[in-house]
Amino acid sequence: MKLRFLAISDTHLGEDCSLLSFPHGRQHLWRELRRAFSEDGDLGEPFQVDEVVLLGDILERALASTSQIITHGNAFVQMLGSACRAKRAVWVVGNHEYALWTEYLSRRLGLDPGRRPTPTITGGEGELIVEHGKRCDMNGAAEDILSIFFGYPHGAAWRAIERTGTLDFAIANPVYATQFQGRTYVFTHGTHFRPDVLQPGWVKRLIDHAQLDRILGHLEIESSGDIRHVPPTEGLLGLERAVASFVDSLWPSAGNNPTPWTDDLWHIVTMLGGRIGRKRLAPEETRLFSREDLGYVSDQRIPRLIRKGIPQHGAVERWRRFFLPHLLHDLASWGMPASNLTFVFGDTHSGRWGKMELPGDRSVRLYNTGGWTVGNPTSHPACQVFAVNENGEEFILDVSFRDVRVGSDTLLKLAGWDEENRWT
Repeated sequence: MKLRFLAISDTHLGEDCSLLSFPHGRQHLWRELRRAFSEDGDLGEPFQVDEVVLLGDILERALASTSQIITHGNAFVQMLGSACRAKRAVWVVGNHEYALWTEYLSRRLGLDPGRRPTPTITGGEGELIVEHGKRCDMNGAAEDILSIFFGYPHGAAWRAIERTGTLDFAIANPVYATQFQGRTYVFTHGTHFRPDVLQPGWVKRLIDHAQLDRILGHLEIESSGDIRHVPPTEGLLGLERAVASFVDSLWPSAGNNPTPWTDDLWHIVTMLGGRIGRKRLAPEETRLFSREDLGYVSDQRIPRLIRKGIPQHGAVERWRRFFLPHLLHDLASWGMPASNLTFVFGDTHSGRWGKMELPGDRSVRLYNTGGWTVGNPTSHPACQVFAVNENGEEFILDVSFRDVRVGSDTLLKLAGWDEENRWT
């Protein structure tokens, strides 16, 4: 089938616990994408997609070295380029790659090294850095980003882009918004309604003052404004101003260090989450679910975000209270109606769906795109891809890695036993 959108998030390329940091994992995803979306499941021809949305935390900039994310980022993009033919790709910035956004802004504005840029956003459509296969970024600001994703200036993916002259590539922060078939589609990572980002300002200042950040993770957390008190009339820019310095300091760039100091804190969180968190059984096979199918799917496979009007995941209530009012303000200023809204986000790694009625005769369809990192060898990640076809039908592709093996071990076991996550 021909797709209008294909969205994936939280691959965390560069971390050994990511299934897609392994060649076997990328090969498996390639096959499942072709089977699901190529004509009649034909593996021989790439399927067509108008826009690929990379929905944040695609790269593990905070916990992996530059060489690691270049190696795995290039390989992942080449896999996608082989699976499908895309006209446009949009990278929506996630918290684990926020340092790349800050660096991009600094270069775009021509700031001196080390000087932090004034927080800003891209607007709904994002900022083009490649148009028809040619760079169009201001001041060469996107050179590192293009190197990581496409191997600029000599990588195979970049040479193919230049040769065909067909791909547009844009950066978006914090949202990418567009319209299709009478609906407004909004894609965001979810950084601005994470529970840690939403902590009251006094809590952040206490952590900073007591130097708990240095004790736990050798970080230097910068307290910022209280995002909970930003008026909706300030829009998404107001939220960005409130969180930028905090996000920048909590997920700093690892640079060329394969094991940065920030891993100390990450190990604790991952270990506890993996040991006491909810276990997800490995699906027997990969399945493509239409929106109509989802109403009959077990919550063990794809849980609901909303049930009988009640949020089933904390992210929904945080989104509704602290992000949605600002989003609606900006959609109105961009001339995008919100009466029929589809909102797609990542970050939680949970992989869910739902529908919520909003005041003013509005309704919103919600999707969380899951994640691809293994925190526990006995729990299968919610490896999900969101898609919309040319007729406006919405789908979730839930990819099973149950039977993917590397030698005598399963890929799930290898990723889950990554020593940096303390499973050995």
